[in-house]
Amino acid sequence: MKRFIESSVLMREPTVQDIAQLARVSLGTVSNVLNGRPTVKEEHVLRVNEAAAKLGYRRNTNAASLRSNQTDMIAVAVPNIENAFFSEIVSSIEHLGIAERKGVMFLTTSEDQERAQRQIHNLISRRIDGLIMVPSFDFQPMIPDLETYGVPVVLVDRVEAENPFPSVAVDNFQAGYLGGRHLFEAGYKHVAFFGHGHRFWILDQRHEGFLAAAREAGTASLCQSYELSLDPEEIKATSLKILAGKNRPQAIYAASNIAAKGAIPAIQALGLNIPDNIALLVMDDFEALTLLSPGISVVAQPSTAIAETGWRMLQALIAGTSLREPHVRLPAQLIVRGSTVPRTAAAKAPAR
Repeated sequence: MKRFIESSVLMREPTVQDIAQLARVSLGTVSNVLNGRPTVKEEHVLRVNEAAAKLGYRRNTNAASLRSNQTDMIAVAVPNIENAFFSEIVSSIEHLGIAERKGVMFLTTSEDQERAQRQIHNLISRRIDGLIMVPSFDFQPMIPDLETYGVPVVLVDRVEAENPFPSVAVDNFQAGYLGGRHLFEAGYKHVAFFGHGHRFWILDQRHEGFLAAAREAGTASLCQSYELSLDPEEIKATSLKILAGKNRPQAIYAASNIAAKGAIPAIQALGLNIPDNIALLVMDDFEALTLLSPGISVVAQPSTAIAETGWRMLQALIAGTSLREPHVRLPAQLIVRGSTVPRTAAAKAPAR
């Protein structure tokens, strides 16, 4: 009987009815298996998948999307993938999509607002179900377009005090406070905060958290904050001037991985030893920081948890479910390595 069924469909495209007959299950069971619903017995899942493979069945995703008015396609937009944090976000979302049998497309905006608008418009015209987005720093012009499209949107990482769409990010104030408190408790009093200006809300929050820790430790008057560019080469040049000066800080809190990529080459160019001559703490973890000797201490963002939370939020919006908590802030994690050992344990080189 099985051979007859298999041979009879060789002359035409196999159908779900053929799969049900070959697997000896109902049409409803076949539908549940092909749509990834978790209620089917494992034995039936195996039989249906085996039958579909034998018959060479290919699911008609276009027809399925027309029936459900969904495409099972999610878009992810990030400024770039050179940033390790953004790469981790994209990778985590891709794994979630595979696990739930949904397609994931991603694009990079390169901090270019026109490019972002054009690319996202093209994606939405192809009927994506939703968008997870790390906005460019000049995000505001895109808001009317995204509101007009009516596609569910979740913002990740670069959030504002008031967000036009649901959002998930690290608690940036807590991250700044956590890093500052660690340095002060380790005995560093003259700490330089390397940020990028108050026009970026998340970076401003990190700065405010750092200052709160400094005031708590009684060292606020001894600390210095610097507003650096977003270009690592320019950051390196500024860092060289700061570190070669007479009042070199005892420690640096680099409030982004971009700041770290400029500060570390400056430290190396001046022949300074970490942490003997200067301690270093970085916001965001990436592989290069673990390869340096000593390893660099970090305040790490929970990239996997951020991606998973954003994914769940977007799926709820697609399903028409209201969010109990539309703006989620997750705690940062302090990872201590050799670059911030207690000052009493480090060689105390006098400031030049």
